[in-house]
Amino acid sequence: MAIPDDYYARLQVSPDATQTEIKAAFRRLARRYHPDLNPNDPRALEKFRALHEAYEVLTDQVRRQRYDCTGTTEYDGTRPQTAHDFYLRGIQQTLARRYKAALADFDQAIELQPNLAEAYLRRAQVRYILEDDAGVLADCQRLLQFSDTLPQTYYYLGLARYRLGYTESSIAAFTEAIVLEPDDPQAYFQRAVAYEDIQEWDEATTDFQTASMYYQAQGDLEGYHRSCDRIHALRKQRRFKLSTPSRRIVAKRWGLLGQLNRLLFGLLSNPAEELPAIYSHLNQRQALRVGCLLATLALSSFTLGGYMLPFASGATSSNIALGAFWLSGSAAFLSLIMMLAVSRLCLRRHGSWSDDTFIAGATLLPMGIFILISPVAIGIPWLWLLLLCIALHHTLLTLHSGCHQIQHYSVVAATWLTPSLFFTCLSIGYLVWRIWI
Repeated sequence: MAIPDDYYARLQVSPDATQTEIKAAFRRLARRYHPDLNPNDPRALEKFRALHEAYEVLTDQVRRQRYDCTGTTEYDGTRPQTAHDFYLRGIQQTLARRYKAALADFDQAIELQPNLAEAYLRRAQVRYILEDDAGVLADCQRLLQFSDTLPQTYYYLGLARYRLGYTESSIAAFTEAIVLEPDDPQAYFQRAVAYEDIQEWDEATTDFQTASMYYQAQGDLEGYHRSCDRIHALRKQRRFKLSTPSRRIVAKRWGLLGQLNRLLFGLLSNPAEELPAIYSHLNQRQALRVGCLLATLALSSFTLGGYMLPFASGATSSNIALGAFWLSGSAAFLSLIMMLAVSRLCLRRHGSWSDDTFIAGATLLPMGIFILISPVAIGIPWLWLLLLCIALHHTLLTLHSGCHQIQHYSVVAATWLTPSLFFTCLSIGYLVWRIWI
């Protein structure tokens, strides 16, 4: 601790400062030097990173102890001997994104010192990144045996529970994290997401608003805008809720026709937002029925449009082609359901066949509508090509939204799975069509 610009000096606290004092100092200085609040200061990012580095070290008991003794937390590269050695090397592996190596180091640290709470917490973080939610739950439960005052324990406990589908218990975990650290915007944000999942609209809105307030107060404008966007989307979703007597009368008067009109135009106009909004108002049985209804509409449109397409080009069609179109479309629909279920099981995501059916039916709807109007538009090549691009865009966007927002895949997993699943189901449908013809 011999250098003037040490971690304590960066945060403007004394060497015997408590964790509460360190956190308060970091947040006060972070607001001053956050890059989002200083876009014209090229040194702001460098200052903020220096503050964050000091905060990460001084809020970690093991790293702070090593820093107080040696003036550094960098592992010297020699063969680790103690639990703290493995722990520090595990942190370096995590920062370098070598997560499996980090996991092995944290395992070794825990084996040498079974009561090293920090190692359990770091291992839970790495396991969450590697999507080992069962391992995260095990580490958090063990951590609670040592101490029930670490907010991050409850935070990762809530994340793992939510990803496994235990929404209400995840809300309880996020609530415990908020009790221990009332100004943590991440806990409010994640609890709001869980509330939204079980259609507790008022609670979700309140938590998103609280998260945006703390994000803004701490200078995190990205988090602030993300929370505001969720509030805006949530308010749009609530328009589907028939809360006034007049709307109930309209719903009864129009019945299924009005709901179907809202369903179709919602999915075809803005699938990224409307798909999860519609799904949030359905139970499992309703989701299955709506998915089958959408699939029936898509397959009927595909069959009728495909049957009429030869007539538009001057050729003739046949009943054999009519049956081939229906069968190939059904094969694509069923294969997409199966692939969604398999990917869900492989990625260990909580879900059901109803969810898979709902996503598959909504995914095929844009292409079915496109084939239906193709006999009319094919005479104008540029219009037909434009409609094809729009249909493909909406199809992929619907499938991506379903994977990410309904099945809770990560953005990376959903991005890679979307074209793969769509291409595979189209290939299976085409293969069945060729065999039938």
